Amino acid sequence: MPSIITAYRIFIATPGGLRNEREAFRETVYEYNETDAIQRGVLFIPTGWEDTLAGAGRPQGIINQDLKHCDYFVLVVWDRWGTPPDVSGAGKYTSGTEEEFHVAERCLADSDSPMLQMVVCFKAVRPAQLSDPGEQLGKVLQFKRELETNKHHLFSTFDDLIRFQNLLRKHLAQWVRDHETGVSTKGRSENAGKGDAAKLAPINVSTQEATPAPKNERNPILVKAEQLAGEGHLTDAETTFAQAVVKGNDPDALNSYGSFLRRVGRLSQAKGMYEQVLGMSGVADVWKSAAYGNLGQLYRTLGDFEKSEEMHKKALEIDERLGRKESMAIQYGKLGRVYRRRDELQAAEEMHRKALSLNLETKNLGGTAVDYGDLAQVYRRKGDIDTALHYLQQALQINESLRQDLGIAIVCGNLGIIYRKRNNLDAAEEMHKRSLAIDRRLGHLEGEAIQSGNLGMVYLQRGKLDEAETWLNKSLAINERLGRIEGMAGDYRDLGLVYAARGDTVTARSFWATARGRFLSIGLRHEVAEVSSYLSGGNPQKPTVTQ
Repeated sequence: MPSIITAYRIFIATPGGLRNEREAFRETVYEYNETDAIQRGVLFIPTGWEDTLAGAGRPQGIINQDLKHCDYFVLVVWDRWGTPPDVSGAGKYTSGTEEEFHVAERCLADSDSPMLQMVVCFKAVRPAQLSDPGEQLGKVLQFKRELETNKHHLFSTFDDLIRFQNLLRKHLAQWVRDHETGVSTKGRSENAGKGDAAKLAPINVSTQEATPAPKNERNPILVKAEQLAGEGHLTDAETTFAQAVVKGNDPDALNSYGSFLRRVGRLSQAKGMYEQVLGMSGVADVWKSAAYGNLGQLYRTLGDFEKSEEMHKKALEIDERLGRKESMAIQYGKLGRVYRRRDELQAAEEMHRKALSLNLETKNLGGTAVDYGDLAQVYRRKGDIDTALHYLQQALQINESLRQDLGIAIVCGNLGIIYRKRNNLDAAEEMHKRSLAIDRRLGHLEGEAIQSGNLGMVYLQRGKLDEAETWLNKSLAINERLGRIEGMAGDYRDLGLVYAARGDTVTARSFWATARGRFLSIGLRHEVAEVSSYLSGGNPQKPTVTQ
């Protein structure tokens, strides 16, 4: 019996200098067709100027006619804006790529056009170029500022081909899901403008290293960059970070810029910043400790727990030698989280109690709240819900007294899990939504992904399967952009639970197989065993997601 396949055309637009990305675009689309899309009744056809047949008339006009018949538009921009499409240079547009963007935009607004969605990707630029952009890059940066301001279109920044291909796969997966639901998504803007442009949470020891530099000794350019990032002006923030980085071997600038890059999901570049600090001659040990600690955090995001442990231990060794008790407490806490993720609960508790002892000794209330929250997760994993609740309430009280919004968000999210375990779903939803609201306001993308996943599980527990799937897909989209393998694996596992509840065991098993592979790749034995039991016909439980 013949199969019905629906074809969607994707147009890629780029200025010059991006041949590798154009080739990767086609390879990724072909590979996704073979591994997933065709099996689900979809075929994506990559299209670009290479496919435009020669003909009479203005070349850009011929390309535009092809573009008007496409369903999706992907724009990739780097350090060039391109040349005017008209020989005279007197036309409306300053480059062919700009004209293609505006043609696609008009198609998106036209109800008779097949255009469904536009995606914009920026390839990362070296700090030396950003600090002195010139005319071509200057036009690119102005375009990115406009997208940040009007928030009409999806956009992201990638720092290597793998990251670009992952971004593309994320959109392909969403477009297949859109096809399967049969709901029109033309011009959908629910995620438009988020990209990199959310505000970033302020530096906080609960999520990353505090800078060793006293406030009054920091480079004012660096302080300005962090302020711009906190206000959501990420294009200007990055150009300002670049100015601080290129002015000399400033370990504070490199560490801070690295943390900025990590929080917007550009992990390869962030890793390079931290490693540059470690490769500097004569750099003070406090800066090496900060770089090691930040690398530990980065590797944990990637799911490489062994490397994360190694980095945090190197930071801890320096801090112990220097007698830096607050920094020692930070590393103990982060080591505890690594051990907790590996189900080494006794070792995790030991690390968290060492951190708590140091923070109590130094009267560091913020650190104490973090430790109480960490201990709560250990006790929850042990099944001692009452003790977990006690520690979380203590952590919340301290965070509220200090007005530590990020800390409040984390604790509320974990309180929601406790309430879910007690089947108090109204209280659980309230806590997860309170946490999510703070994460969104601060631009804490990892927290937003976690709470979206947690809300998905609340709705699953209530039997509201469509709402559950919507929230889990939101979580998956953020985790894919951040490269959080653990988060993506959890979302696939939980989406499998949704489809199992619908009675669609084929789709459920597909999601669980993907989840199992990803959990296996980062060595999470407990999760591998759990998903394996689902695949072998075991009774699916309702897992939890913590920060």
